Amino acid sequence: MAEICDEFKPQKRFKKIPIYVVEEHNDALQFIYSAIGGKKLPLEGTTLLHLDAHPDMLIDRKLKGEEARSGRHVLPLLQIENWIVPAAAAGHISRVVWLRPPWASQFRDDTRAIHVGDHPTTGELRVDCKEPYYLSDALYSSQLVNKRKFMFTSAELSDALFAGDENNIQKLITNLNLLQPYVLDIDLDFFSTGNPFLGLYESINVYDRLQPIFEFKLPDDNETETMNKVVASRERQLEELEHLFQHLEQYDNLNEYEGEKSQLYHMVADLAAAVLAEAERLNEKPDWWAVFAGGCTRDQGGLPYHISTEQEIQNLVKKALVPLLKNIPPPVLITVARSTDDGYCPPHQVEYIQSLVLETLKEIYDTDDPALFYLNVNTSE
Repeated sequence: MAEICDEFKPQKRFKKIPIYVVEEHNDALQFIYSAIGGKKLPLEGTTLLHLDAHPDMLIDRKLKGEEARSGRHVLPLLQIENWIVPAAAAGHISRVVWLRPPWASQFRDDTRAIHVGDHPTTGELRVDCKEPYYLSDALYSSQLVNKRKFMFTSAELSDALFAGDENNIQKLITNLNLLQPYVLDIDLDFFSTGNPFLGLYESINVYDRLQPIFEFKLPDDNETETMNKVVASRERQLEELEHLFQHLEQYDNLNEYEGEKSQLYHMVADLAAAVLAEAERLNEKPDWWAVFAGGCTRDQGGLPYHISTEQEIQNLVKKALVPLLKNIPPPVLITVARSTDDGYCPPHQVEYIQSLVLETLKEIYDTDDPALFYLNVNTSE
């Protein structure tokens, strides 16, 4: 009899469902990889059920496909916004289900197949998805090598969706069609969502002033030739902006900048003068990379922002999360991200939300005590 491939061998089971609580969301991936290594998850074919105010489905534009497929070696190369697709590129995750709160709308609600693979010239990881989320970061490519397909679903999860009509729960469950093995992944900013860039040099309105600098205009059609031209243009824009802010980080001005004195240069120079003056008033060094990172979120209007009331948080947990989890199979493991050090889950609410979510998980599932990984990380620093 032929030897059974690893991905088709029966999986071992955890005695109780483990819960790992991390601070930065990309730290969740190490526990998924560990479960694969321990044969608690298959090498290929896992679904990620991802409750979050952000999809986290971007790709670092410089990440090579071979790096994404290098097992745990990729983990130090990932950030909070780009940790899922590399795992799909490696084949470990074959389906992503993003359940979003009502105030998040980075993707249209639908199910679609996405191919991820290497750009044939650069070897950098890219996708063939033509949606604005990927176009605005120049991550689309019509040609891919070493490509894999994964399924991606976006859907809203809210207490209002379920209010007064149990049929809506069943409709959502049927549409999601969740099968084991899957990982339940919850970002606490799903329940209340901050935007850390809104307070960046707020008195001179930096976040709004970044909009025209980083603006991205969608193409008029979705023909492949048009898309390739748009992505090439966007790539040049982002690279120029990165060079400008690299220069600012080094010199705090653009006086000796040797690049093209384009319209973009003059817009950044005007902004830089205002930021420098404000930083001097505050008696601090300008945080140019924070300004650049804030600009990178302005391509499609900005990040979701909704500070929930305590009642709204309770409703999302009791009237949305609980009915969902009670109507789907149990996950293999659970990861929870706090996302508060970076300002996405409001710091004054994170402990309350975390305790509410963990209590709920304990009531529904037979779980181990949560492993509070974020405390270990902070202690060892």
